Amino acid sequence: MTHGTPSGGALGVSKPRRPQASPLVRLVQDHFHRLQTVYDERFAPTHGAWRPVVREVADKFLACGVLDHGFARIRCDTCPHEYLLAFSCKGRYFCPSCHAKRLALWEHWLDATLLAPVPHRQVVLTIPKRRRAYCLDRRR
Repeated sequence: MTHGTPSGGALGVSKPRRPQASPLVRLVQDHFHRLQTVYDERFAPTHGAWRPVVREVADKFLACGVLDHGFARIRCDTCPHEYLLAFSCKGRYFCPSCHAKRLALWEHWLDATLLAPVPHRQVVLTIPKRRRAYCLDRRR
């Protein structure tokens, strides 16, 4: 089932995510509280003190894509079709769904505004300083 857009193109129907079925969501739900309780004892000496933002990111991640935590009702102007779109956490790096969206938007901006419209690209790869000696000794 597709619906037309104002420009005349076809727009696919939004298929809701099922964030509660994600293994990462289940992992955070099952083990985040335990991590929070043992962090100071086991990880603080090597990784630093527990930052409050970690709890905020986890809470936002668990609420991401869940209708119970808020949604927008999307209605088609030309037909009676409507659906609910759950709010996202808009987080980067921790939430795979939101990070992929931000990455796609950034790639589109990069291609549309920053990169010249040429049929080729120059890519420069660098090796981290700690690995350079290893690479020099093992050339092929």
